[in-house]
Amino acid sequence: MTRILRWSALLLLLLTLPITASSAGQETRLDVTKHVLKNGMTLLLVERHTAPVFYSYTYFKVGSANEVGGIIGAAHLLEHMMFKGTRDIGTSDWQRESTLMNLEDDLYQRLYQAEGETENLQFQNDILGLDIEDNSAAIAAIRDSIAEVQRQIAEVVVQNELEEVYSTNGAYGFNAGTGYDMTSYVVAFPKNRLELLMMIESERLKNPVFREFYTERNVVIEERRLKVDTQGPAKLFEQLIATAFVAHPYQIFWEWESEVANLTRAEIADYFKRYYSPGRTVMAIVGDIDVEQTIAMADKYFDDIPAQAPPNRIETVEPPQIGEKRVIVKFDAEPELNIAYHKTSYAEPDDVVFRIIERLLSSGRTSRFYKNLVEGKRLALYAETSQFPGGAAGSLDPNLLIVDAAPKAPATCADLETAIYEEIDKLKTVPVDSLELEKIKNNLVAEFVWGMYSGFGLADKLAEFEATAGDWRYVNKLQEKMAAVTAEDIMRVAKKYFTEDNRTVAILEPVREEASHE
Repeated sequence: MTRILRWSALLLLLLTLPITASSAGQETRLDVTKHVLKNGMTLLLVERHTAPVFYSYTYFKVGSANEVGGIIGAAHLLEHMMFKGTRDIGTSDWQRESTLMNLEDDLYQRLYQAEGETENLQFQNDILGLDIEDNSAAIAAIRDSIAEVQRQIAEVVVQNELEEVYSTNGAYGFNAGTGYDMTSYVVAFPKNRLELLMMIESERLKNPVFREFYTERNVVIEERRLKVDTQGPAKLFEQLIATAFVAHPYQIFWEWESEVANLTRAEIADYFKRYYSPGRTVMAIVGDIDVEQTIAMADKYFDDIPAQAPPNRIETVEPPQIGEKRVIVKFDAEPELNIAYHKTSYAEPDDVVFRIIERLLSSGRTSRFYKNLVEGKRLALYAETSQFPGGAAGSLDPNLLIVDAAPKAPATCADLETAIYEEIDKLKTVPVDSLELEKIKNNLVAEFVWGMYSGFGLADKLAEFEATAGDWRYVNKLQEKMAAVTAEDIMRVAKKYFTEDNRTVAILEPVREEASHE
């Protein structure tokens, strides 16, 4: 009886959700209201009265691929800064804090100048044999002044007040993420806190304050040290994409410490003004809301943000690869193999074929890699595929399909690499069984649909597809494209893209560091 009740409850839940689709090619029907404010900001709304909550996802059409030399890391650091509050939230005395922040910036500029002069003096002494006294005393004095100013700033800063205001009002899931093409912010609230969301989120766009800038800059630097510099797989992947791309900004896996360490508050403010404009903003709200009331609130709080012309997109086109590229990474980690093939952007017809190829090669225990490399030949601990940068909607520009695999001893990376190519080459000559192809299509559609059953999931997908493709309905177009893929398409795409000249190979060779005996 308990089991029957459980299934009955699940059935009742599914019947109340405004999403329907059962197989590849069937349209996912969503009751979405799209409203574009006068300033160009896009609002996507779905009423879902299953619980007294709502979910908000906001996408800005900007990411690390929009950075240029000198401000690498700006998108990530700006994401951190957006949690620091406004002129009203995060401070007990905005006027005093503002004055001190300006002084702090001036002192840092003086510090950079003094440190540059020190390097120049050292150069002259070393090259010309001079004995010019350095300015270390002046640098120390500036650092002391910075410390004093920051002490006074700390007296008026109310740390984490934005998060505190949100959590006190029942918010959860308050977070953000920086991608290559997009930056997203997410939060959920009880239904009676919709106006609070509108009020504060609009203030974050009208009057953001990038307080604790230099402290947060160090946090971003430390993230790289923890997540990349000390991790073998991350170092391998970083070298893979840096080698695969010679021109496109997708080539930077994680911002460089030297660039982040020299970012200024003024540069971040300029980046914000340039890219966080209404016309580049998509906000999706799903849950226990009234559409008309929500539109009225959005107009009230967001419509007075000035519209602005979009910045010129500097499109760096990656040239065709003209031969296989290989890179060796020596690190104290287990051996690993990465292989990357250049592929199309989300908008190209062949892009969807790669989604199916991914599943054929590495999705589950029935996939080619698992059956033949992990279980059959026992050459691999694992062998997986992914698209980089990826995303539910896909990447704006041509990108990569990546194979990530680790050999199982006594097999080597060379043994595993050869076996991977054998599996990939089969896709070029052996048609995929129709039942296997249909199963993969249905699984892909099912994942899309199930991924939109949760409030967070639906808000995320709507905002992402609208921001990436210019229309949230692209979720249906994508399903139509998947349904149309044939076995012949898979062979054609495999022959065209999975070539020696189009691939980049990165191999991690273990180098064991001796333990310190100090």
